[in-house]
This record gives sequence, structure tokens and C-alpha cells, in this order.
Amino acid sequence: MKSFNKYIAAALAGLALASCDDFLTVTPEDKFVQDNYYTSAEAIRDNTKVIYSATIWRDFMMNFHWKLDELVGDMYYTYAAEGQWYFGTYTDVNQYIKEGWNGLYNVISQCNSIIEDMPGYVSGVPQEDVDRAIAEARAIRAYCYWYIAECWHDAPIITHNSDNITNNNFNTPRNPQADIYRFALEDADFAVNTLPETDADAFRATVATARAIRARILLTMASHSDYGYDRADLYRRAAADALAVIDSRDNVKDIPFATLFDATTNNGPESLLAIQCGTLGYGTGNPKTIAWGRSSVIADGCWGSGKGPTISLQSMYDQLDQRRKWTYMANGDFYPNLNTAAGGYTYYIQSYEDGSVLESRNEMNSHIKKYILGRDADGNGTTSNNQDGSNNVYLVRLADMYLIYAEAIMGTANSTTDANALDKINSVRARAGLAGFTSLTYTDLLKERRREFAFESINWFDILRLRYREGDATALEFLNSGYGSGYNRSCMYVFKDWSMNEEAYANLESTYKIAASVDDGGMYDPIVLTASSFVIPLPASATTSAPALLGDIVPFYTSNTEK
Repeated sequence: MKSFNKYIAAALAGLALASCDDFLTVTPEDKFVQDNYYTSAEAIRDNTKVIYSATIWRDFMMNFHWKLDELVGDMYYTYAAEGQWYFGTYTDVNQYIKEGWNGLYNVISQCNSIIEDMPGYVSGVPQEDVDRAIAEARAIRAYCYWYIAECWHDAPIITHNSDNITNNNFNTPRNPQADIYRFALEDADFAVNTLPETDADAFRATVATARAIRARILLTMASHSDYGYDRADLYRRAAADALAVIDSRDNVKDIPFATLFDATTNNGPESLLAIQCGTLGYGTGNPKTIAWGRSSVIADGCWGSGKGPTISLQSMYDQLDQRRKWTYMANGDFYPNLNTAAGGYTYYIQSYEDGSVLESRNEMNSHIKKYILGRDADGNGTTSNNQDGSNNVYLVRLADMYLIYAEAIMGTANSTTDANALDKINSVRARAGLAGFTSLTYTDLLKERRREFAFESINWFDILRLRYREGDATALEFLNSGYGSGYNRSCMYVFKDWSMNEEAYANLESTYKIAASVDDGGMYDPIVLTASSFVIPLPASATTSAPALLGDIVPFYTSNTEK
């Protein structure tokens, strides 16, 4: 497979990112485009590399993207502005909301530059090469607008950043969620009809990428019982797209889960769209080894000691589930690729050296493994202490298509025994070493998705689809009960007897109990999210600079014809 790292420098050279709070004044590549006429397909391809790079996705990826894991209850963390996501207490001044909003619109601005500005500076290049570049940008723009529609519901559809900048038109109203879906779907349609089946650069969007993005959009729209959609048709189309992607790739059963999140498998058969990461400094790579790493034993600088999988998430995994070890670390797990200088790393709830604590426990008695690369020495330069690991960040991967297919076949029903749907979800389970379902409920499906995609910032959108299907009360009960496990996110491990000698008993699981309230010895009473959590507030920085965002929601389309 072709490495992306050598392209990062070229991407960086093309950037002109403004440091400004206004999400519309993020400067796209217009200046770069206007100063360079595109006289070859290679020149155009050099330009489009940038929309895959971590540098472009930085503000979205570094924090906001994975904060949604705390919101859904995959990740335990309770400190400062980051912890506000765990409690559902974030407001419009939360710094990470601003980063996510600006970050997504920054990616959109780069895509807009390719779609709207670049064609005017092309000379002597076949139209199909120009169209292919536009289709790549429209596929990624479709993904971004789907994400925005899910997080903020109503938001501006921006298509001409250069026009906005030229005309000083920054005060832009919001468009309705349904219009954003329609716009994203039109982008995805164009990409599906234009992109090639394969590409020499493994990181680039192909027709499979576009179909996967379209399947997500269609599935989301089909979940809505409030927009008057032909839901059966939308589910049918989502299933068709997911199946086409599945048939174009290796069977997921034959792709090892254990190495999916290592740099060695970047742009492999599981990857449909990923942020391309490299070790060229802060903002150019994957930050998770540093942000989630337990200690200096397995990371060159880190602040993940207090982060861990919630007890409700831990309860989701069968003992035979082979995904569990590569998703989070539990007592006694051994990882040969971590702390290689010492012959590997064995996880203990609390580890000691010379009688002193080397790695302390957290309230979950566990830490995150997914995306953790180890120290720089463990990966021969694939990770570093600048939050720039070289393992890509998945935006869409193959297993999602298997589970989307099963959900789409189920449709508006709450269960299915359809053989094709069962075959797809059971393929995902077979890779995990688990027996298959003989019938499937919607709840089963949501739980399977949580096990497969923990810490990948996907499960929050599953909760939103449940809400669209069955309303606030059902979604909140499911979320606040830890996916029906009975473990609220407040649950934590505490010693049964605090007088015990910690060094002697810290690693004995029988010495702990699960506390769900302050009266039971925990730190928190049950943390109950409300319906207000389902829509992330607009960042105060954006509404201050563009007060029209707080005004009336304005239709983007003059016709209400359903797409």
C-alpha cells in the first residue's frame, strides 16, 4: 500500500490557515490555487492531497472528534472542560465545541476551493481528471455536512468561501437539518457517479468511499420519523450502497482486528476514509497515544492516566470477544508491541517498582488500548511526544458497512431474521471469535456497534438514530442505563475495605466493588443526561461574529421536493 507520509510536507506547503475565531474567515487554498495554473493531472492530484491530511482536520480531530465518546459513555473522564462532555454540562463557551465547528468548516472550505475555484485555473487537462478531483472534494464535503447536521442539526451550508471573503459576507444564517442532509446526499451522488473504482493512492476516495458515506447519510435520513421521508426507500438504498462496498472488499472476517489501529495497516482493506497522519509535529498526526496513553511506560508524555472505558462499556464484552483486549487494557493483558525495550508490556491495575507506584489505577481499573502506539522507540519513529502518531484516524471503515447493511435490512422494524442481515453482522462477530445471532433486535445491533466501534466517535450517532426512530425518552433511558446494562456512567470501582494495604490488594479484583452513588462510596450520584444533550450548542465565538446564526432558520432549497 502507498504511504501518505511523503505527501504531508506538500500539503503543509499549500496551507494558509488564518488564526481567527470566525469560522467563515478560515482562508482556503484560493491564493495557492490562483498562483498556480493546473496544467497536468498530477498537479491537480497534488492539490487534492491536502484534504486528507491531519493538518487540515486538526481542529476537528485533536479533541472534538473523540469527546463524543465521553458523551455516549464509552470513555470515563471528569476533569475540566474535557470532563464537561462526560457530565453533559458543556455550553456554547466550551473550547472544544468551537474547535469542532471551526475544524469541520475549515475542511469544507478546502473542499469548496477545489470544487468552485480550482476549475477556473486549469489548462490543458482532460475534464475527467478535473471532475475526479471535484468528486473527491464533494465526497469529503458530504461527510462533513452529515457530521454537522448530526451535531448541530441546523447550520449554514457554505459553498463559496472565496465569494464570502471577497464580498465580506460572514453573517450567515442557519439552514435546516433536512436541507443539509439533501445537500450532503447530492454531493455523495456526484462522487458515486464520478469517482473511479480504484486509485493508485490507497488513501484517496473511490466509489466505495462515496457509497459508504452515502450509506451513512441514507441510513440517518431513514431513521427520521419526523421529516416525511419514504423511509423504506431510503433503507433500501442504504442497504444497496453498503452491500456494494462490502462486495468490493475483502471479507471483514479475513482482516485482523488486533492491528487495525496501528500505523502498519494505514489505508488497508478496512479503511474507506481516514485522516492521514504523520510524525511531522503537533497537528500533523494522531494525538491519541499522548491524549489517551496511560503513563510514560507506554507513551512519550501523556495525560491518559485518568481515562478509561466506562463500566457499562466493559460489561458489553463477552470473555471470548477478541476485540476487547485491543479496545481496552484489563488486568494481566500482555502487549508485545508496547514497552518493547523491556520485552513487552503487561497491564496491571496498579504497577509498582522498588516499592513505589509506577502506574496508578483509575476509577475504571482499566485504560484504553485502541489507537495507542506506544513510545517512539516502540514504533521506530511512528509516534512521538508531539501528539503526532502516524496511525491514521478512521472516519469510515469496512465493518460499519456490514452493520449498516443489517440495520437497513431491518428497516423500521425492531427485529429481523433476514439471512442476509444476519450473515453480515455475524461476519463481524466471527472476526471477534463470537457465535452468530440467529435473530437480531435493534438493541442487539446497537450493542454490537458499541463493541465494534468503541472510542471511534461513532456510537453517539447510533444513539441519535435511536432518538429519531423512537423519541427522546427511549434514547435517554438507553443512554443513561449504559445501553441497558444497568451501569450509569457514574459507576466506578472502589475498595470494599479502604483499610486494605493497596500494594498488596490493588491487583486483586475481588477487593473491589462497583459504586453507583456517593452513598455507596463513589464520587458521583447517577449522571443523567437530558434531551438538551442531543443537540450541541453553537459556539459562542461563532454567534458573536455571525449573529445571524441565532436568527431564523432559512431554507437552502426553494423546492421541498425530497431527494
